[in-house]
Amino acid sequence: DWIRFTQKRYITEDVDRQWKQQNPENNPTISWETYQNMVYGFLDTLSQSEIEKDDGGFSYKKMLKRDRRRWATADKDGDGALTKEEFSNFLHPEESDYMRDIVVLETMEDIDKDQDKKVSLKEYIGDMCRGEEGEEEPDWVISEREQFNTYRDKDGDGFMDEEEVKNWILPQDFDHAEAEARHLIYEADSDADEQLTKEDVLNKYDLFVGSQATDFGEALARHDEF
Repeated sequence: DWIRFTQKRYITEDVDRQWKQQNPENNPTISWETYQNMVYGFLDTLSQSEIEKDDGGFSYKKMLKRDRRRWATADKDGDGALTKEEFSNFLHPEESDYMRDIVVLETMEDIDKDQDKKVSLKEYIGDMCRGEEGEEEPDWVISEREQFNTYRDKDGDGFMDEEEVKNWILPQDFDHAEAEARHLIYEADSDADEQLTKEDVLNKYDLFVGSQATDFGEALARHDEF
């Protein structure tokens, strides 16, 4: 429950902060033009070649196009402007059922380097590990390779299609908060009593600081005992 509370608080605070930044007058909605001007207004100072310059798959032109598409998906009533709820779905699409297809599409675009609309094992591993050629693979990469072949690529054709990517990043009946809680307790519970003491947390402080469940350590700073 604490992890769910922490995750919800992070999203709420992030949305509140960005809503105030993009909408200082607190109007009921934010138009795409207003958002584009606030976030991408600096593009007016760049040349077309600078805007289109591709740096390892990243370019301002691609970012703008992606944000525009995500904005249109979040805009349920199609009026070109987002309410605060729609704006929250725009910023955190993984939290909304009707935005999940855009999460899958963006993931495919990020990983599918050859743009053949499927993810190969090489692309899957390359997204997580960019080791030097000839370098020995770490154990976790070997494990992920097995995961791909055994669980991710369900039809065994050597690739993940869009549906298989969706099952990977947005699995049904999978509780991320519970999984993270089990992971933290497994790693930090020194006496295996399924409870964490202050000493357990402090002894594994790096683990908790690196966890999204604690907002990467921010949640710990809110507790005086830590």
